[in-house]
Amino acid sequence: LFQASLSIWGWGSLGIVLFLITFGPFVIFYLAFYILCFVGGGLVVTLLFGKTNSEKYLEQCEHSFLPPTSTGVPKCLEEMKREARTIKIDRRLTGANIIDEPLQQVIQFSLRDYVQYWYYTLSDDESFLLEIRQTLQNALIQFATRWITENTELKFKNPDLFNKTLVSLTLL
Repeated sequence: LFQASLSIWGWGSLGIVLFLITFGPFVIFYLAFYILCFVGGGLVVTLLFGKTNSEKYLEQCEHSFLPPTSTGVPKCLEEMKREARTIKIDRRLTGANIIDEPLQQVIQFSLRDYVQYWYYTLSDDESFLLEIRQTLQNALIQFATRWITENTELKFKNPDLFNKTLVSLTLL
């Protein structure tokens, strides 16, 4: 440890001596002065030009020459808000109610706990939540379809293995 600190002190002092010999003893003052001038100049430029540019921009925004919006856009938006949309969701997932109902509850709880708490701070529109629900349901339908086709193939190819699998699943 002593040799390592001696080595660090030795190389550090050598670097300082070479720096002072190369650039002179007053280089520290010059360096501090240059850094102070650079930072001060940057602040002055930022404050002066930033102030004038922001004043010009605000002046342009106040005297905007854009034409007024047509009456059709607000009227269309108002009509869209009044329009009641009926939403139809196919709640079938696997074809068996005993499985579909718990899966629907899992989807509902997942949306409530992981999506709705942050989404309602952004928007009150339900379409995003319905899209997520539909996507989850489609994924579960694809999974169920795949599981059924794989298990029916297993049942016909190797009935003994299929029966052992069912027994082990019922024991869980």
